[in-house]
Amino acid sequence: MIIQKNAVSTTYERLYSYQNQKIGIPIFQRFYSWKEKEIYQFKEDMLSAIDDKNKDFYFLDFIYYMEDGKIKLADGQQRIVTLNNFIKAIQKVSGEEKINIDIKLFDIEYDNFSNQAKYEKHFTKYETAPFKKVYLDLLNFVRTNKTRINDFIYVIKNNIHVYMKKCNNADDAFDIFQQINTGGKPLSKDEVIKTAIDQYSSAFSVPFSTANMKDVKASLISFYKLKTPSFSGNFGNMEIMTFLRNEVTKDKPTFQNFVSSMTLLSSLSGSAIYQVINYINRITLLDVPNVLSLMGVDINTDRNWLENVVIPLCLMSVVLTMNGGSPTSFRYLLNDVISKIKSGENYKQINEYLITEINSNQSIWQISMSDFTNKLGDISVPRGIKKALLILDVICKNVSGTINVSSINLEHIYPQRPDIEWARNGWPSSQSLRAPLIDNIGNYLLLCSSVNKSVSNKYITDKIPQYNAIISSDRILQTPINTVDFHLFETQKETYIKNRQNEIAKKLQAGLPLGPVIIK
Repeated sequence: MIIQKNAVSTTYERLYSYQNQKIGIPIFQRFYSWKEKEIYQFKEDMLSAIDDKNKDFYFLDFIYYMEDGKIKLADGQQRIVTLNNFIKAIQKVSGEEKINIDIKLFDIEYDNFSNQAKYEKHFTKYETAPFKKVYLDLLNFVRTNKTRINDFIYVIKNNIHVYMKKCNNADDAFDIFQQINTGGKPLSKDEVIKTAIDQYSSAFSVPFSTANMKDVKASLISFYKLKTPSFSGNFGNMEIMTFLRNEVTKDKPTFQNFVSSMTLLSSLSGSAIYQVINYINRITLLDVPNVLSLMGVDINTDRNWLENVVIPLCLMSVVLTMNGGSPTSFRYLLNDVISKIKSGENYKQINEYLITEINSNQSIWQISMSDFTNKLGDISVPRGIKKALLILDVICKNVSGTINVSSINLEHIYPQRPDIEWARNGWPSSQSLRAPLIDNIGNYLLLCSSVNKSVSNKYITDKIPQYNAIISSDRILQTPINTVDFHLFETQKETYIKNRQNEIAKKLQAGLPLGPVIIK
């Protein structure tokens, strides 16, 4: 084991006697994680130490700092909690065997309230994972070696040497903690971000939830792009920690500003445009509304940025996919847009830049009207992209309406698994003929709730009453594109689906911002 420079050696007995207060586990520590392999080695060390009591063994390397009169362990949690489990097992067996002993548990307190609750429950009832299996393993070990209990106690008190490396403060301890874990079991990006934010949220008394780490990480990356002059594309653990220290947690006002920004971003995660971007499956596109939000622009209410920048970018992404273009092209475009936003250019200037880019690189950003129309009926084009286009139309048509994205359902009028009545009424009976019709945009309808499963596959005449009831309850989805003549659908069949496909293509081209520039 590598002993930290300037570390001080002590024994369990001395460590226990001079600390008298609790031993704290900082919030940035992951929870207890030792498994069978580590516990096996612990038991082997104990048996070896009993056989040679004149030998110092089991060197524990504790990294700590002092806070509120407590020893705060930046490293050493796994070993001291295991030791507590072992001592508890000794206490249990000693009681069963009527053996008088003199050894106490360390008084451990987790800064993470959830972890503390797990710990306390375990040490009162012995039934909390992951402690339970460890405790029962050690309990069985002690019972097997019950004649050697006093030997175990002697070794714990006298032969275990603990090397204590004191840090100046929590920041220094966290740095060492990171170094240790990078060399051993690395922390994930989520763990790095969560532990750091949780630590400073507690220290600054600024409430902030890291429960949804996916949103927090995405938002933090956007924050990083906004604050960093040139984003290399690398967002490793060292970059995260440096950025957090310099731009997020350096003082309470900075952290409060960060929390406010993240809260605004969180409110945007349920917006219609975010839903569209997710359906397009171009996650990097989220950086633009994120950066706009961090600069105080709420795209849910600011139609100028939405219609001049964000929606055109969505349509350009769709066309890039339809053209089979490289994602790299889109990343370069987004980096340019983000740089322009950061430099202070307004929505008109960026819109002009997009038009110039489209006209300068027509093979990437433009598609013919006929190709666009055909792609809307092509099963190779993901369903999500077609749904995204329908929602974009709804966004553009409802200037002031609130779209409840969580309730938007994509209905296949001609169902994916049609019952026999469809074939009896002249619809295709083979799967190869059905497939192009089922995932044609002309067969799609956005509804505010799902059609009852009991009728979802039935013939259209059986579904029309439900359609009408659902449609009447949510007028905001009733755009010209998202309207179906159910009578013509029934009578014209494939012809109606293809005709509606053509009409939707024309209306999207004419109605979406920069549609006439992108779709020619």
